[in-house]
Amino acid sequence: MASHNKFKRLMLHRIKWDEQTSNTKGDDDEESDEEAVKKANKCVLVWEGTAKDRSFGDMKFKQCPTENMAREHFKKHGAEHYWDLALSESVLESTD
Repeated sequence: MASHNKFKRLMLHRIKWDEQTSNTKGDDDEESDEEAVKKANKCVLVWEGTAKDRSFGDMKFKQCPTENMAREHFKKHGAEHYWDLALSESVLESTD
């Protein structure tokens, strides 16, 4: 359980998600400050608790460029409800 707490602390407190990420294509002078703000990363705790069965094996990071790819990845592991929960939170946040 201590490792879960350390990982949670790392993700929610130690990593500076709001710092701007470097542009892989180099500096793009045409990009406005508003567009840069939209690209800011963040980490939000969506759900915390105990599940009856483990959905995923080892912790791995996977990049999914589209929402459908992300949902399919979660569906493959029988955990698409976590994606739906995170997506609904982001939709609610964007309407504020």
